[in-house]
Amino acid sequence: MFKHVVCNWQRASRLSRQCARRAVPRREITKRALRVSVEELESQAVPVHKQVREIVHPSEHTRIRNTRLLAQQALSAPAAGRPQKHETLERLEELYSKCVVDAKGALGREDYAAFLEGFSQLQDTAGCLRVLRDMRLGGEPPVATQYAMVLKMSSDSLNTRALFAVNEEMQAARVAHDASFFNSLLRCLGRTGQIEFGYAVYQEMLARNVPPAATSYAPLIAGLAQYDEVPVALQVMREALGRGVAFGQETYLALLHAAGTRMHHEAYRFCYTQLTAVFESQIPEGDFLQGLGIAARTGDTALAADIVKQLQRLEYPLEEIHFEPLLDALIHRAQWQSAFNALGMMRRSGYGTTPATLRTLTRKLTVASAEAERLADSVYETLCASCSGLPEIADAVTLNAMLQGLALSGCVEAAMARLTTWYDRLEIQRTVDSYAAVLVACVPRRNKTVAEVLLSQMLDKDRLQPNKRVYEAMIHVSLLQPNYEDAFVYLEAMKTQGIVPDWRTFASIARRCAKVHDGRASKVLDEMRKLKMAVTPALLSYVQSFGCSPDDPTFSTIAENPFTV
Repeated sequence: MFKHVVCNWQRASRLSRQCARRAVPRREITKRALRVSVEELESQAVPVHKQVREIVHPSEHTRIRNTRLLAQQALSAPAAGRPQKHETLERLEELYSKCVVDAKGALGREDYAAFLEGFSQLQDTAGCLRVLRDMRLGGEPPVATQYAMVLKMSSDSLNTRALFAVNEEMQAARVAHDASFFNSLLRCLGRTGQIEFGYAVYQEMLARNVPPAATSYAPLIAGLAQYDEVPVALQVMREALGRGVAFGQETYLALLHAAGTRMHHEAYRFCYTQLTAVFESQIPEGDFLQGLGIAARTGDTALAADIVKQLQRLEYPLEEIHFEPLLDALIHRAQWQSAFNALGMMRRSGYGTTPATLRTLTRKLTVASAEAERLADSVYETLCASCSGLPEIADAVTLNAMLQGLALSGCVEAAMARLTTWYDRLEIQRTVDSYAAVLVACVPRRNKTVAEVLLSQMLDKDRLQPNKRVYEAMIHVSLLQPNYEDAFVYLEAMKTQGIVPDWRTFASIARRCAKVHDGRASKVLDEMRKLKMAVTPALLSYVQSFGCSPDDPTFSTIAENPFTV
């Protein structure tokens, strides 16, 4: 417009010089020249592609004018306005429909390209597909770059259906699938969670020797990790690294978190090494805890020790949940000296004083009876050797855990003998839990003789008062004998001391009485109801099948409402 105005001013100057002799006013000459220029501009037809670009990318003057119009509309009717993007899209669709009708479906390649770019800028997949179809039918087949533009737009908007529609257009136009199509499809399927299809596309790309782009690997790996396919995700990552693809921290963190959640040792260690050695990333504490759990389960002491060092470097406050997996990993690897050192470090920090901390030690010492005594004595000697520098590790809690592991291996008599020798050598006072550790192992062995000897020693020699765990062990071992009358003796002794047995103990007594048609089974059930313990239908059915008849009022009342207390 500015160029035409300048030319018209030059024309007005020439007219003024030519008509100087006619005495025509200069103002009239200028008006005439401008009127002619406006009429020429209105008569000239603006090309279609320029109209499209003016709609999608308006000039500065047009943008200011549209902004003023939108502001006026917002002031007059703020609720009736719609986003400018929608209005622009409507104008572009209207122009495209008008041009297709006027040109009878035969636009130029430049016009089609402008419309395709405009619909792509406005994220209108339907418009892009319409233009692609009209180009193919109008004898102007799209080129590969135009298909790639629509594919990228559809992938960024996570429109899988549009991707398959573009695929149909490419097949109809007999355009070969290139890397852009596969990469766009792979990214979209990975981000939308369609992992099975995404991995199938990945396999197809490898079969066709089409290497995926670096931006296509990350969504696929993250999707595989999210849907419990951690080994496959690790395999894809290693294949990508073999092709020279570099990943960012986000991809490693996603796989690390998934591997920690699924307890996958190999994937976690691989990602952990990359994040700490290459990126020096600050891993969240939750992922560190998952790694400690994996190290404890697999016995990876190096991983557990390195995680503890990273926690100290990042100034995380170390607590028992951080030290205990390290201790479990060392015990799992049978590195007894290092395990006791870790236990001493925990004890100095005020942790690891409960029996729950050494449950892994008990399980590790629960082996075949032929090796149980030798292994237990070896661990005990290591403990004695470590006591000089770590006196806090030699206490009743540690010995109780070792003793229980030996007893649960079936060596009840050997455990009873070491209950005296181990504690006396280290000058450690036996506790009620020390006797309970061996008494619990007497139940599966049905060894009431050793149980009674231990109870007598606890009462007479050490003068300890039995707790609930000791009483229940004596009741259960008595119920396994032909004469189970002592079970009621221990039950009454518990009641005398104000100790209430748990549901399992009452249920065992009721089943044992019912099995021999002992009428005391009904009294046990009545006692359970008084203590507000639920008499389950399974327990009631079992007792009724052996015990009293259904006419018993006690059983009929329970049968009507078994959970009534």
